[in-house]
Formats: sequence, structure tokens, C-alpha cells
Amino acid sequence: MGSVVFLLRTEADAEDPFAAVLHAAGYQPFVLGVQEVVWVDPEQLQRVLAHPEAYGGLILTSPRAVEAVRRLGQLLEAWRTHPVYAVGPRTAEAARALGLRPCGQESGTGINLAHFILTQPRPKRPLLFLCGARRSEELPVLLRQQGIPLEECVVYDTRPIIPDVPTAAPLPDWVVLFSPSAWESARQLSLDWSRVRIAAIGPTTAQALRQQQVRVDAVAAKPTPEGLLQALSAVSV
Repeated sequence: MGSVVFLLRTEADAEDPFAAVLHAAGYQPFVLGVQEVVWVDPEQLQRVLAHPEAYGGLILTSPRAVEAVRRLGQLLEAWRTHPVYAVGPRTAEAARALGLRPCGQESGTGINLAHFILTQPRPKRPLLFLCGARRSEELPVLLRQQGIPLEECVVYDTRPIIPDVPTAAPLPDWVVLFSPSAWESARQLSLDWSRVRIAAIGPTTAQALRQQQVRVDAVAAKPTPEGLLQALSAVSV
């Protein structure tokens, strides 16, 4: 049998695309929900989205930010003509489901998306950045340093929960962390961490984990199922 991989996701999903790709490659993936999403001030988000004319575009760096918008109902048509910048294929796919036309999804990380935005026509009005309470500083700092007007709106937060490991799950060879905060839940698992390899879903997550003194054995170059598979395959267990 292939290596056992625990995927520490915000929420467990039976149709997780990362699990599907790893399973097809011979791994034994198990998806564990490690965070509870808390929606922050939807009334404020509703007020902001009611005035698309005040903004020069929209920045979305996670599917949860898109979900916060979806939960409010129909978007004003004017948003569909605005530039929309999204990190990663899942965020872009969720944005397209709302009728938006995202670009920049190949950037893979927030900092790379910021560099992509800097190659686009400079907005005359602020870009609206819908983010989580624990978002990285890299994207907003770089854009502001380059004179790009930016308004942030926190739309969700996450709280760690103890992962519910399936009874049939063997001890893992790999634990994959999809965010720095996932480590808060991971370390509550009864594992001998000297025998378990740790993978990060991208360079930004890896950097934040290392700042917490967490050993990272593999880093996905892009936050995609294929990127994760390549990272795991490059490291022998």
C-alpha cells in the first residue's frame, strides 16, 4: 500500500480534489477537518458590496472569501465588469460560479498575485480585498508600497478544532498543512512527529510554519493537487 497522508483541511470533504489526485497516484489520503469557519460582520460586507462604483476591482485569496459573498445572495451586475483577482484554481472556480471573471489564478500565492496585479492597469479607485482575520501581510503591504489604493474587509475567521481521525486510518507517513493555523490542530494529534513528514501547501504557508519552529519536509510549488503530488513524490519516505 502507498504512503498514508493526512490532509488537514478547513473542513472535511468526501470529494476533496487533493485526496482524489493522491489516491489515483497510489497514496492513502484521509481528509481531516481542523478548523471551524466563523463569518465576520456580514452586514458590513453587504454594505460594501452595495457600492461597486466606489472600487476599482476585487481581490479574493481563498474560497472562503468567495463563500462569504455567495451567502449574501445575488451580486450587483456592476461587479461582473470589475477586474477580479484570485489566488488558485479553487478560488477562481468559486468566483466564476458567481458570474465573476477572475484572473491571476496561476499566481499560486498572495505575494505572486500582488506582483501580477502590479502588471495590470493601475486602478483609479481602491481595490477591495476580502480576506480572513489571519491573512498574510505580504499582499497588502506590497500593493500599498507600490501606491495601489487598497481597502480591506475581513469577512471570516477560523478557529482550530481537534481533528476527528477515522478509526480505520493507519498512522500517517505525511501530514499536509493547508494553512499556518492548521498546526494548532495538528499538534493535538497523538503522533510521533519524529516519524511523520510535514508538507505545506505553498511557500507562504511553509515560511509561516518555519517561523513557528515547525519542520517542513516538502512544499508544493503551487497550491493545487498536482503541485502537492509533485512535492510529496520528490521526497522519499
